[in-house]
Amino acid sequence: MLVSPRFLGMWLDFQELDGQPVKVTTMVVAVSTSMPQYKALYSQARELADYMLKKMKFKKTGIIRTSAFPPEVLVRDDGVSTLPECSFYMSRGKGDLVLFAGDASPMDEQHEFARFLLTKAKEMGVRELFSVGARWAENPLPPEVDPVVSGFATDAVGVAKLKKHGVKILSEEPAPFFASMVVAMAKDYGMRGYKLSVDHGEPSPHARSVTRLLDVLTATAGFDVDLTELRAKAVPTSPPRQSGSTTIYQ
Repeated sequence: MLVSPRFLGMWLDFQELDGQPVKVTTMVVAVSTSMPQYKALYSQARELADYMLKKMKFKKTGIIRTSAFPPEVLVRDDGVSTLPECSFYMSRGKGDLVLFAGDASPMDEQHEFARFLLTKAKEMGVRELFSVGARWAENPLPPEVDPVVSGFATDAVGVAKLKKHGVKILSEEPAPFFASMVVAMAKDYGMRGYKLSVDHGEPSPHARSVTRLLDVLTATAGFDVDLTELRAKAVPTSPPRQSGSTTIYQ
């Protein structure tokens, strides 16, 4: 089924791939910018979603194309061009969940796109929504520093849950763009929202950052994914300086 809802002028096509209703309580939103100048710094969410899709069993249940995505055409590996798209993926197992992932995060009409996504989530029965990505508002970390997962939630109960799992709670700072907005807006749709983020600075690919994010995400959202392959890649880019060592700056 193909429907084209409009939210205040936003063009959006949603193609439902399976007529069976999807009913889950947990959603993971993992989309990153597709803008070339930012992809190397801010692609942690896309890498996390790619790893989940590789290591877990998912069924694609819907595809979205929208004017909220960047005005570009993607040329795939086979030379065929397509518009950017994101999809819903359903996983059944220990902790049923739906993953929202794809080519791009919305660049325009971000409030309207968040409304559409949250409307679909509510129809699915989602009660908890986890959005992942980079923090944006901080200075870059040195490449060798281990990433720390930080975040916030829609209410005090959510904040307590993040604290329980070792998340550094953010305060008194802006949290821009869709990946954060969808968390704050989730409360209006009867859901508890959580944002999990890491500081940028680790060179791409962000194996250590994605490992840290998945460690927390699996614990808080209640699903399993084999991290063996990812942990093998999650080594420091360069070793920390030993005590007493010097550089040309010291």
